[in-house]
Amino acid sequence: MKKLKKIALFLPVTLFLLMGCTGTLEKKAQSFEDRGVSYEMQLPAGWKKDKEVNSEYGLQTAFSAEDSKSNSYLFITTTPVDEVEQKGFGEKTRKKIKERYKYKKAKDVYMKEYKVGDYPVCKYTVHTQFKEKSVWAHFYYIWTEHGFVQMTFYSAEDNSYRKRSEKIDAAVETFKEVSFDETKATKSQEALEKEEGDLVTIENEELKMEITAVRKLEGADKKNVLAIRYTFTNLDEKAVKPSVWKEFVTAKQNDEVLSVGKLAQDNAFLDVEELAATQSASVEKGESLESVVLYELVDTSTVELTYLQEAFPGKEPTRVVVPE
Repeated sequence: MKKLKKIALFLPVTLFLLMGCTGTLEKKAQSFEDRGVSYEMQLPAGWKKDKEVNSEYGLQTAFSAEDSKSNSYLFITTTPVDEVEQKGFGEKTRKKIKERYKYKKAKDVYMKEYKVGDYPVCKYTVHTQFKEKSVWAHFYYIWTEHGFVQMTFYSAEDNSYRKRSEKIDAAVETFKEVSFDETKATKSQEALEKEEGDLVTIENEELKMEITAVRKLEGADKKNVLAIRYTFTNLDEKAVKPSVWKEFVTAKQNDEVLSVGKLAQDNAFLDVEELAATQSASVEKGESLESVVLYELVDTSTVELTYLQEAFPGKEPTRVVVPE
């Protein structure tokens, strides 16, 4: 059997924001490094950098901070700048956020495109819940010279939320890329590829599915779900949907077949929900599409994936370690 290493799944793609011109800031700038790029910014007054990065937002969170007086939070993730297309990003993401947060129309989602220095920024604001409390979610997406930076602020819905939003905007205005180390960036990418290990490929004359990552998430009703990300390629003449995965693959824990899982409504991972939605998309011959399948976990034991032998003769089961 082949063992699929546990890996961080998806860079979570959401960020929170509201625009303002003034605000009080901490005097000392905070710095952090990710993927060979160093950044710094001043936090809103009263906010403190976490001693250890809070991974609630995602395993690849690079920086986190908290305003303990208001139960407000900041999470920052980054990716290499060349991995995110800037053209058309604003409206496309606005539509995705509309769907994710159940707004009737995309225009109901607050959005503004502007610049911080020379850096293009897209910002959005939505009303949602975090840790079962009402919050304003402020999303900032920033393209620096070498990084695509995603800032997520959860701002408590209280009597001070307007002033707090001004402080948040002012803090974002101080954000900047400080330096870039190409050697560190290369080593970081190599380490990530090593962590991910070999791809698990399922292929026949009609289709190919490559498992690229796995992650444990909180699903509906507080149940744990395993998210398996895969790239689906159609090799047949007729269009087909990535959901055919469920016809060919069975997931088990201790010989118990796992049920299809559902994401929690307040799931923070916008990209996971987007990938789940591609299950019903039609893929034409020669086209590839990334998708994700969710399984409701019974416990923390290893998950075994078995494949329909009529479609994939001789394909041995794959053992998937459930990430912590």
